[in-house]
Amino acid sequence: MAFKLAQGLLHEHKKNHNGLPDGQTQESYEKWQLDLVALATIGDMVPLFGESRTLVRYGLTVLNKTKNIGIKKLLQVAGVVDETGKHKRGAFDTHTVGFQLVPRLNAAGRMDHANSAFALLTTDDEMEAEKLAQQLNKNNTDRQKITEQMVTQARTQIKETGQENNKIIFILGKKWPTGILGLVAGKLKDEFYKPVLVMNLIDGEINGSGRSIAEFDIIKTLQKNEHFFSKFGGHPQACGFSLKSPEVLEEFKTALLKRAAEILAGFELIPQIDIDTEINLEEVNWQLYDLLQKFEPFGQGNEEPKYVANGLTLVEALPMGQDGKHLRLMGKHNSQIIRKTVGFGLGDTKRHPNDWKINLHPGDKIDMVFKIGVNEWNGNRELELKIEDLKKSPVE
Repeated sequence: MAFKLAQGLLHEHKKNHNGLPDGQTQESYEKWQLDLVALATIGDMVPLFGESRTLVRYGLTVLNKTKNIGIKKLLQVAGVVDETGKHKRGAFDTHTVGFQLVPRLNAAGRMDHANSAFALLTTDDEMEAEKLAQQLNKNNTDRQKITEQMVTQARTQIKETGQENNKIIFILGKKWPTGILGLVAGKLKDEFYKPVLVMNLIDGEINGSGRSIAEFDIIKTLQKNEHFFSKFGGHPQACGFSLKSPEVLEEFKTALLKRAAEILAGFELIPQIDIDTEINLEEVNWQLYDLLQKFEPFGQGNEEPKYVANGLTLVEALPMGQDGKHLRLMGKHNSQIIRKTVGFGLGDTKRHPNDWKINLHPGDKIDMVFKIGVNEWNGNRELELKIEDLKKSPVE
């Protein structure tokens, strides 16, 4: 772990230079670096148990009062804090890091060069930090637009090549940004729930990135077909590779289609959600929420609990966001307690064949999988359920 290396280097620095900057103790200096440790650990999706969990827990505490000027500016451009540094939605957690900070830092390497992210995190100059944060924010916005464009092109390619029923999907683009290939593969994997390899032809070479499902070990498949590659690597659910030459592409696809057909034979390829327990909405209260906080930080290896509420009565369904891609639902069980729920992406018909904006009506009975969260805005706090999935309840 890089933090352990830094601890060793700090110890040597203190020993050879009679102390640390500003007269700080080694313990104090290390503590104020834990915001960077939390960023790196969450960003690399390290399992959050043991020492890593402890470092992230205290790293989030430091992040909430960070002294790092670059992180402060990045939080501002991300809209997480205002110009004075005041939190807009309560304390930062792993979700803040994973969905607000990390994508902007990663966008540097995907769209330009990772040096700008490094420069942001190490600068002491406020004007430079402001400039770099704005640049990273723009990189992230550009990355989102390009990713969506590539996903749209890939969907068209899947349809035109008749791959909807294949066990594995291949996409080939030309001069696409290499840093975006994995993001496109991930989105398509989630959409079709199949292994997806997104490749790019540029300067006479084909490079690719793949994302896979739990039922199919993608790196083991590449290892059994290593003669096609000049280089490759990865793990069971993700990979990167370069073909020896474009001439082997069709043979490569044939080999992987054959293996996928063998491995996935008999599997019904539909996404699965692990649900912790069934619950009535009446049981969702501040006492339960406070209990869940004792299990934070949530992340890899310590997933946030998911609940299912069956036979929920829908009170109201309203579209949210640009183009109505998100939904706000109000629902209840048997009592008069009505809970607000938010479904991000549930109004996006590209991701969900059911157009819930049209197909949900007050009085409908639905089954809903959700996480328990809090909506905080301008000092107000209310419980809010974050929808993972929903369906209409079976008719009795």
